[in-house]
Amino acid sequence: MNRREFIRSTAAGALAAAYSHRVAANSSPNNRIQLGAIGLGGMGRGDLSDFLAHDDVEVAALCDVDRAHLEQASAMVKEKRNKQPDLHHDFSELLAREDIDAVLIATPDHWHGPITILACQNGKDVYVEKPLTHNVREGRLAVEAALANGRITQLGTQVHATPNYHKAVEVVQSGALGAITQVRVWNSSNSAPAGIGKPADGPAPEGLDYDAWLGPAPTRPYNPNRSHFSWRYFWDYGGGKLSDFGCHIIDPVIWAINPGAPLAVSSHGGRYLIDDNAETPDTQNVVWEFAPPPGQSNPFLLIWSHTEANSHGLEGRGQGIKFCGSEGTLIMDYGSFQHYDRGGTLVQEHKGEEGALGAAGVAHKREFLDGIRARKRTSCDIEYAHRVTTLPLIGNIANRVGERLAWDAERERFVGSLRANRLLGREYRDKWSLAALGVKELMGKESSSTPHPGHQRRRYSSWGFGGR
Repeated sequence: MNRREFIRSTAAGALAAAYSHRVAANSSPNNRIQLGAIGLGGMGRGDLSDFLAHDDVEVAALCDVDRAHLEQASAMVKEKRNKQPDLHHDFSELLAREDIDAVLIATPDHWHGPITILACQNGKDVYVEKPLTHNVREGRLAVEAALANGRITQLGTQVHATPNYHKAVEVVQSGALGAITQVRVWNSSNSAPAGIGKPADGPAPEGLDYDAWLGPAPTRPYNPNRSHFSWRYFWDYGGGKLSDFGCHIIDPVIWAINPGAPLAVSSHGGRYLIDDNAETPDTQNVVWEFAPPPGQSNPFLLIWSHTEANSHGLEGRGQGIKFCGSEGTLIMDYGSFQHYDRGGTLVQEHKGEEGALGAAGVAHKREFLDGIRARKRTSCDIEYAHRVTTLPLIGNIANRVGERLAWDAERERFVGSLRANRLLGREYRDKWSLAALGVKELMGKESSSTPHPGHQRRRYSSWGFGGR
């Protein structure tokens, strides 16, 4: 048994016993799981609604730095449970509560990592929205915190639970497509020419604690686009279309093919056409180069394309995935797939039922809740989450530095590019640094945003992990 496995098994065993005691002592008579929710914008309230669909969940507390979001979410809980949850402005107060079993984290991306790490350190199981983290360094720290503390985790990639994804993955894994040389994934929309616009800077809305919303991100004047929803188009908080949709669309590729880590990544694109104040590319292509995956002798390419100035996409789909094999092709999106033989004849197809995606959101939370009770890892646990999140993150770094980058997965660093390695982490405002927030792993010189050159990380065992 290696060190990582020992940490997981011993911590999980001890915490399983502690959890059982806590449920008996603190939960309601029907042993409901006590949930705290942090970040209650549109996605957060959607996730909260999914959790409320399960009778064994008690929403004990809510937290948001926007009073309007907090009030809307509180009304949802009151309507569903006829009980008023406790309301918090500071997430650290919620995490310190001993009566909370698990947390939902649905903040903007730049807060995912710090809160996930601290939640694990505070003995909470974690359901965190995609992507797992804002940067690779925080992703590794989140994995280490979850494993060291025996936490059950789930990434908010609810599409993973759809019958369509499961059936498509079965086709690929059956070998019916033959040797796969490349997989294309894409996302297309058209917001040309104005995009998200160019609103002027101004005062933050009443009820929004903008300083707390920024947290570890740099101090900036308040701008409506640097806030709810549109924050994802700015590097301080997100990674544009690639980070926003990458985990969802890349998920079945990693799941079905189960490749090792990418050997290299390159990207081209930029803000080519959209005339607004966003920073992330409106047009982007990324190529990840992989060694031969299990069962193949040939390497393969994973290719991402997106545009925000044309909604037609590829294969007549605005969003999709195309597995290109020597014996066949599988083309899919969230709700359907078509499997063709090598001559282009349709072999089979699947079309999901209406409402399948919404049902998958509820089912994805059910898997997390069952994992909590059984102390059993979920299908999109934190190691898998870090794996599918790292691909978009390093794709964006390749775009920003304009280089083809060799990737050392064991050390989670680029080979020979200091500029690219600096983007694996970030600088933090002093009072919001990871050390100041209480992240133990980053005390002293390890609090630098760039990994220490001599620091050897444990082997990234998630690459190539089977059983998804």
